[in-house]
Amino acid sequence: MQSLYVHFPFCESKCHYCDFYSLGREKTRETDPQRFELALKKEAGQKAHLLSDQLDTIFFGGGTPSMTPPDSMRRALEPLELSQRITPNTEWTMEANPSSIELEAMREYRSLGVNRISMGVQAMRSDFLKALGRVHSREAVPKALEAVFQAGFENVSVDLLCGVPEQTENDLKEALEILTQFPITHLSCYLLTLPKQNPMSKLLPDEETQLQHLLWVHEWMTSHGFDHYEISNFAKPGKKARHNLNYWQGHSYLGLGPSAHSYDARNSLRWKNISSLHRYSALLEKNESVMENEEVLGDAEKQLEKWMLALRLDTGFPTNWLETQLQQKRVEIFENEGLIEKHPTDPTRKRLTARGFALSDQIIRALA
Repeated sequence: MQSLYVHFPFCESKCHYCDFYSLGREKTRETDPQRFELALKKEAGQKAHLLSDQLDTIFFGGGTPSMTPPDSMRRALEPLELSQRITPNTEWTMEANPSSIELEAMREYRSLGVNRISMGVQAMRSDFLKALGRVHSREAVPKALEAVFQAGFENVSVDLLCGVPEQTENDLKEALEILTQFPITHLSCYLLTLPKQNPMSKLLPDEETQLQHLLWVHEWMTSHGFDHYEISNFAKPGKKARHNLNYWQGHSYLGLGPSAHSYDARNSLRWKNISSLHRYSALLEKNESVMENEEVLGDAEKQLEKWMLALRLDTGFPTNWLETQLQQKRVEIFENEGLIEKHPTDPTRKRLTARGFALSDQIIRALA
């Protein structure tokens, strides 16, 4: 496996809209960083043989990895011998939040080998940040970006949320103008989705407003030199998120840490670690497996994933995938509706338009 993901579960506070396994400081029983470090080191020792001699990408996600000191990361991952597996071309990303970024620590992460930062900004209005449960302030964002670039990082991505209650196009414009004053290379813009039991769910804008906001972000970003290369992602030329592309192109990856997923493409085998830091640590202390479940993908799952992954990207799909008259007819309808278009540089392929990206779930179900 040429891609490695490591899940660091600690957060300053758990955001109510977040579906990822993470623990805020209020979860005191489970949040023992030293115990996690030793458990992660055990798992790294168990799984090191699955990694390639040279790694194409590494991704530290969470949670908030920037809450874990670089020395702790280095000790936990010693069994992987990362210094011998990384090359000058390895993309090594770490997620961070504005409130957890300090200049000296950023320099230490750079010395560890991290060369790309993905910062969770989410919004640039104080009332939005408060409603979302974010612990950082609007003023902390530019200060954090200044520290990241001052530490020497040149490949920097930021996350922004779209479809926040009461959000307007002017709010999005102001946020993007502030963020692109810095030389960011990548932006992820996600639509805020909430379960019905969340009190904020009734306040979400209607689907048409959400669609218009997504299309507005597309127009603004592409007019400012970014390519809309994936449903929610925009990149400067040559700066696509290679680790995520590895997922979307169906390649193998190894995941370490509680709740982490792994995929062995050769054997169509996917597995997931347990989503409990306490149980994860306890099992590894006994040298036992932390795998919660595994799945061998059958033909039907492979067919669905083939379409799902291809339609996420601006490279699209080859027209010879349209094997049935029903598929061909549906694509013709989608083209007439402005949801699918001929690929601009490859006549043998078709792809989703910006509007199609926003409605991709329905299109995938219709074609898979």
